[in-house]
Amino acid sequence: MMQASSLRRLRRRLALLVVVYFFAGGASQKLIKGVDEIIPLYGWSLFSKVPNDDNRYVLLIRRYKKRNFKPPVSFLHAPDTIVVGNRYIGRKIIQRLGRSIERGEEDKAKDLRRLLEQSYLTDRVRYELIFERYDPMQKWQTGANLEQRSLGQFASGEGF
Repeated sequence: MMQASSLRRLRRRLALLVVVYFFAGGASQKLIKGVDEIIPLYGWSLFSKVPNDDNRYVLLIRRYKKRNFKPPVSFLHAPDTIVVGNRYIGRKIIQRLGRSIERGEEDKAKDLRRLLEQSYLTDRVRYELIFERYDPMQKWQTGANLEQRSLGQFASGEGF
């Protein structure tokens, strides 16, 4: 069991450590030019300096059989009569398809399109593949993208 005097010493040392920690963190910002923080000493704004944008590929369904969708419906929100199977696995295929199209990997893109259309889309579907870069908070609040571009429009069963 600790004695009262050793407990007091431990408290004083901890208090001194906290004071030194805060002064060292503040001094490091002033002494080293061009450095906002040294992470072990201060880490308060670590995440405020990280870019907050993300990107993804989105499949928009524009037409199913003879019915046009205005506005187009995303793959994840399409009716079950159009999209079958596990949509989240389908979304992974869409991400791989988008990357392969952008890299110019035509054979890989053709195989991924065939897999997507045969496994997840029913009948004749006209769809567009879109790349979007967005800030998650801004996208959630307003629906706006930082960048959006089309990678092409396709019809299921064509181009194989």
